Amino acid sequence: MFRSAIFLGIAVLAVSLSTAMGQSVMRIENEDLGLISRTGVEAIGSLICDAGEAEYTVTEEEIFKLIFVNPTSGRGAWVETVTVGANSAPDCQALRLIKKYVKATKFEDCGFTSWYDNVTNVLTYSNEAKVVVRLPSPSSNIIRRKTFLVPLNCVGAGSAVVSVPTKWFEQFFQTGPLFEEFGVSVSVKIRKEHRAEAFGELDVFVNVLTVELDRPYDETYEIIGHRVFTTPTLNQTSTPSTEFISSRGCNPYPDFVTVTKVRNDKFIYEILDFGIEDSDDYYFHVEVNLCAKGIPGSRVHCVETCVGSRMLRVNDAPNKAVATSGSLSAMGVPRLIIGSNGVPALTSRK
Repeated sequence: MFRSAIFLGIAVLAVSLSTAMGQSVMRIENEDLGLISRTGVEAIGSLICDAGEAEYTVTEEEIFKLIFVNPTSGRGAWVETVTVGANSAPDCQALRLIKKYVKATKFEDCGFTSWYDNVTNVLTYSNEAKVVVRLPSPSSNIIRRKTFLVPLNCVGAGSAVVSVPTKWFEQFFQTGPLFEEFGVSVSVKIRKEHRAEAFGELDVFVNVLTVELDRPYDETYEIIGHRVFTTPTLNQTSTPSTEFISSRGCNPYPDFVTVTKVRNDKFIYEILDFGIEDSDDYYFHVEVNLCAKGIPGSRVHCVETCVGSRMLRVNDAPNKAVATSGSLSAMGVPRLIIGSNGVPALTSRK
């Protein structure tokens, strides 16, 4: 019923770094002829290197700044592709979200090369992201492109390894009278990590789920209500349904769930990998409620996350948004099982 996975129990890179500063983006003037010139612009975007995975993010504004002095003057231009690895492999193409592109990949994929420094005992993984922009053209018979190669470098070492690379939920908006006309966008992503030990269990997999407000909304809004639940189908009302985090951000299962508040606009949830008795697959759903800073009348909705007393009623903002993951399944033999009643139980502690 549960899918197994073969993995190497060898520690790989796990350090958070940004793209290497001081290195310039390469501009390919004519890709077919292989003509390359150096622009003298520092690497754009951001790079997170963690647990054997590289996660690259770049915004449309950052890309257009490579071409136009004023990015808003790039009307008619659009980003064709952003790919990790210069060979443009389809599996390595970035996902387009709202005004940004994201891609996560294991170091053994998408063209990363490694180099070990015997003096410093530091392992470095290097690659580049390929950004292709289509420019306006006076004729449909003329295609104008600019291609840029962005250096990506990850340095360090660690103990966890990503088993399933980061996947993004469908991006969604929070709307309502206290929010901007087009809504406030929220990004949700999830990956599976293998760990030697977690939650008192040995040799296990963990779901790492991150909820974060997109820029620039993180400056004017806070995440105040956050709920995480799972179902065996895409339908949010299907059963058995398990609420790992309640609607006010409370954690009813500290034995196999942790909540980390990175900032008021970013939360990370770690949930021991699990299986459902009568289903091979499951879906995560994340419900988010936001608090608008500095808007008259909005602070009544800004009660701090988890409310300990059930007798205390909280006046939530009326509009909530929910994001849903793609289909997921247990890795190996899960230590946590959800029964038909929706209650999760550790098999080692029954």
